[in-house]
Amino acid sequence: MLKRGLLKDKYYIDLTQIGKRLVNNIKELYSNILQQLDGYFYPFLILADRLPSKHSLESELARLDMDGVSPGEVVLIISDPLYENNTPLWDIIQTGIKDIYFWTGEDDFKDYIIHTVQRRQKIMAILESVLVKDNLIGESNVWKDFLSKVIEAALFSQCSFLLMGESGTGKELISRLIHTIDTRADKKELVLVDCTTIVPELSGSEFFGHERGSYTNAIQSRDGAFALANRGTLFLDEIGDLYLPLQAGLLRVIQEGTYKKVGGNAWQKTNFRLVCATHRNLRKQVEVNRFRQDLFYRIADVEFNLPALRERREDIPLLANYFFKQFSKEKNTVEFDQQVMDFLKQREYPGNIRELRQLVQRIALRHVRHKKITIGELPPEERTLTGYTRKPVESGELGSVVKQMLVNGENYNTIKDKAGLAAFEAAIEMSGGNKQKAAERLGIDVRTIQLGLKKKG
Repeated sequence: MLKRGLLKDKYYIDLTQIGKRLVNNIKELYSNILQQLDGYFYPFLILADRLPSKHSLESELARLDMDGVSPGEVVLIISDPLYENNTPLWDIIQTGIKDIYFWTGEDDFKDYIIHTVQRRQKIMAILESVLVKDNLIGESNVWKDFLSKVIEAALFSQCSFLLMGESGTGKELISRLIHTIDTRADKKELVLVDCTTIVPELSGSEFFGHERGSYTNAIQSRDGAFALANRGTLFLDEIGDLYLPLQAGLLRVIQEGTYKKVGGNAWQKTNFRLVCATHRNLRKQVEVNRFRQDLFYRIADVEFNLPALRERREDIPLLANYFFKQFSKEKNTVEFDQQVMDFLKQREYPGNIRELRQLVQRIALRHVRHKKITIGELPPEERTLTGYTRKPVESGELGSVVKQMLVNGENYNTIKDKAGLAAFEAAIEMSGGNKQKAAERLGIDVRTIQLGLKKKG
């Protein structure tokens, strides 16, 4: 959505060739609607007699983008919906525009614009609120676009959410946002369950609760997550680790809204919004029968992939300053030295925001009271990384090494072993000797590094 005045109060471009009278009416009506609305954000219109070709529309969008109008802010208005055109709608919508609207009359158009603007107003009010600004730090387009979509789904539906993404990207914070802005009048609590901590022997009690005496040491009745989340939100973290028998029980509760406590006979009712999160690819888990397909479709009314920190590096300065204020006892404003900030922005973060937060905490512990956070306050284990910057590696560089090894008579297995060992040693060196960090950098288990080094002798 555009801000008023972005293009000197111009809010449309006219591509029409016929029907100018109708088009002028649309322009006048749109102008009057915007004057009546108190909204700050509104869609940019492209007016056309008929569907343009994909190529011509992309050319117009490129010109608009140079003026600060992104495709997602554009609505294509077709003034002659009866005109037959060979351009498929799918080709047009794939240009990234917000919508295609076929003119059917003034009243419908007015309703469409008003509800579009009002909907966006509500989304933007939350996106710019203290709730978001103080808890979900970031101003990058990637992050704000992600948050806008989550807010829209949470505000205007009661759907179940599936949040996917790497560890440390903020899935629990997003679940709290979804619960907080939920518009149910009788909304109760947010209940969090970490599926990685559930042991099979006690899983029934964790979810369903139990009656007194239902098993050894059950000395009193206990409510489970389904009861505690009734009329609230149930957040199941790392649902991809939930073992299969319990998946079947969860599916029944989602479908029927009823359950029995362990050791109980009475059916209990429950009604909650479900938010699930995982770092696993659940679709692949379904394919290999590690996750129930029917449960997948029940928990994934809407799916969102949280962007990794490497996809929003421009947010690192904001995040670093935010975390430093959390951990530092400094009352005065403290700035990161440019070299330190450059390092933070270039560094890789396998653990994403959580890893950045831990690094800033270690920096804060070493910081002495002065106005700059200097390079000497980087932890010693980080300094081995400062000589490395991200740059593409040409395949020919590696290929020449492999060719020489083949000339030396080495086969595939020895080449593979030596390449793996070189990767282990390089990652350990770049991680300051920390094997756990080296494993995270390589995306493998630390045990694999240990076995590889042991094999070397």
